[in-house]
Amino acid sequence: MKGSRYTQRERPWRRWIPFVTGGMEAVLIVRFLVRLLAARPDHPVIQTLYQLSAPLIAPLKPLDAQQPRFGAIMELSTLTMIGLVPLLAYLLWLLTHPALLRATSDDQVAS
Repeated sequence: MKGSRYTQRERPWRRWIPFVTGGMEAVLIVRFLVRLLAARPDHPVIQTLYQLSAPLIAPLKPLDAQQPRFGAIMELSTLTMIGLVPLLAYLLWLLTHPALLRATSDDQVAS
């Protein structure tokens, strides 16, 4: 398509990677603070937060096997995912920008 903002190789969905990552980070940080401060789990807002964040921490849930069920909890699964999500997003961003992987100097990076 001539006159388009994007080149043939450009993928406009790549621009959403930072926004999605930021949203996931925000949900995880709020969940971590809520669990650390022992918020009431029967509150509708807290239940919604737990439902939103449950798929994100599900792979690392065994890290919390020894944690108490109620009260102030420092969830290791949530804390680990807070660190892993930006790392995985950065790797995804690098994989979708092949020119950055091939560049040998700052002059060759076109972005």
